[in-house]
Amino acid sequence: MEEIFNSVLKALGYLFIAVIIHFCWSTAKDNAKNGAYKSVLWKGFLWCAGIALFASVNMGSPSCENYSDPVYGGCEEYADDGFDPTTDERAANFAYILTLLYLPVIIGAFQEKD
Repeated sequence: MEEIFNSVLKALGYLFIAVIIHFCWSTAKDNAKNGAYKSVLWKGFLWCAGIALFASVNMGSPSCENYSDPVYGGCEEYADDGFDPTTDERAANFAYILTLLYLPVIIGAFQEKD
């Protein structure tokens, strides 16, 4: 039963990504009318890079389950085993998100150009 639930969640995640990609594509296509595709490409890149940077910086912050001292803080046990991503993992996540968001912008802007 758990495997079915995981498969359904994975499919819903893919559908959510598809909706985001369609939104990026349709927004770029609508805004690239009257030959404004260069502006759309530049603004789209800035938006996509900003979102990807925000997602990569916020990736993998461990959450504490048991605090060692209520006054001075400190953590004895992390909920997610203290996952702290490396610079390479953050860069890979940035590239993945930027590619996922910016390619539909490029396609949408150049579809309206024709």
